[in-house]
Amino acid sequence: MIALFPSRAPLSSRCVNFLRALPLLALPLLATGCQNESDSISFAPACPVVEIPGEAADYYQYVGGEHDLSHLVVRAALREVVGSCEDGAHRTVVTNMQIGLHVVRGPASKVNFVNIPYFVAVVYNGEIKSKKQFIAHIEFDNGDLQKATSTRNIPITLPISRRIHSEQYHIEVGFQLTQGQLDFNRAHLVMPTFHKL
Repeated sequence: MIALFPSRAPLSSRCVNFLRALPLLALPLLATGCQNESDSISFAPACPVVEIPGEAADYYQYVGGEHDLSHLVVRAALREVVGSCEDGAHRTVVTNMQIGLHVVRGPASKVNFVNIPYFVAVVYNGEIKSKKQFIAHIEFDNGDLQKATSTRNIPITLPISRRIHSEQYHIEVGFQLTQGQLDFNRAHLVMPTFHKL
């Protein structure tokens, strides 16, 4: 059974909780006292929080300089992140994750496929320790104009120690955007508003 990851990002970000049931991080925790191995209990380790920055959660590709529907090649959105954690070798925790995408083919598309770049970054104490870029290859079959799909499994090995625990990390996921795409998202990002009760 899969459970969503805990979320801690501000409202201006899209937060996704990791699913704890998958084999992400699993550190064995032995019961205290004089018990033999058959009496011990193992728990999966805590999964790091996953954050999707709001400005990197949408992907728009237009042809030419116009940003209207007739010039739209593709639009994609990050739907969800699922995963799990398990104990790794040599003081590590292994996080396995898949990213759900919803992709819409625009009127300006001339082919039945699209390659969309995205990234996964590991952050510790506010500093990006590792970042890797991937390509999601999406094919539209039978003339379909939209598709919901998921990336392949992405394993991430996190070093841990007595002072460094898996919950001290967080993982950021988003589309790898050009400066123009980032500016477009920032200009169209709807920020949350609050009203007095």
